[in-house]
Amino acid sequence: MSRFRGPPGRFGRFGDAGANPPVMASSAPPPPGALAPLPGQMAPNTLPQSPEMDFFDPQRDGADVMFYTTTVASIASQATANSQIQIDSGVDFYWFASTYQTDLNNGLYTESNFVIPLMTILINDTGSRKNLMNQAFPLAQLAGPGERPYRLVRPRLFRASSTVQFTWFNYSTSTSGGTTATYTNLYFTLHGYTLPRAS
Repeated sequence: MSRFRGPPGRFGRFGDAGANPPVMASSAPPPPGALAPLPGQMAPNTLPQSPEMDFFDPQRDGADVMFYTTTVASIASQATANSQIQIDSGVDFYWFASTYQTDLNNGLYTESNFVIPLMTILINDTGSRKNLMNQAFPLAQLAGPGERPYRLVRPRLFRASSTVQFTWFNYSTSTSGGTTATYTNLYFTLHGYTLPRAS
């Protein structure tokens, strides 16, 4: 089992295809209408794949789906807030997508008034002792609502017992009515899966 990419066959569509052993290209001719591979390119793999590892069974190998969430109750205009996520001991966490939800001035939240906050995010991983970006940037560049999550090209590892630290900044000044924007009830979620350290 690959320590970095997780169990074979999982999350290949997120760019984790390298976890699977190489499969020889089929020698059969391409189906009608399909484009032939260019010289030097391998034909696409059309062989059926075993579904054995395409789901999580914590009782089998200890791997499981996991959602880590950090929250900010309120952040006023031109204010900074901090929050963190503590990764559980004994398991490594592989982050592959992120979502957020917030409301404006404790207003009613509905599907039609999804808030895109004027807020930046900066993430620091104590496990690797580094920031994940060279400077803070708008939250909407890293997450979306539940039906439109931001997906990483490859899962990112946060090691067991590490702390993920977040710095938030509300860079809004005023709304069209002259009132400042205070974002409330911010939930930011890292979607991923966990693997025991010994796996």
